Amino acid sequence: MNTPDLFDWLAHSFAMGGYAPNVWGSMAMCVAVFVAEGLSLRARRRALVQELVDGDLPASPTRQPVLTRQEAT
Repeated sequence: MNTPDLFDWLAHSFAMGGYAPNVWGSMAMCVAVFVAEGLSLRARRRALVQELVDGDLPASPTRQPVLTRQEAT
């Protein structure tokens, strides 16, 4: 395969038969959502760790007892 054939093949592959804007736009949105989710999780984790370090949250929260139907009546 010589160089012009390779470039033609790549151009045709990226064009995707005229549907390239839809396909590549969808791929870009998926990547953006994954990156945003990762950054959000990272920020939430840092905030939680900082609250634990500052002492704003108890290290192990106390659990409330769960009542069954027999105990509630």
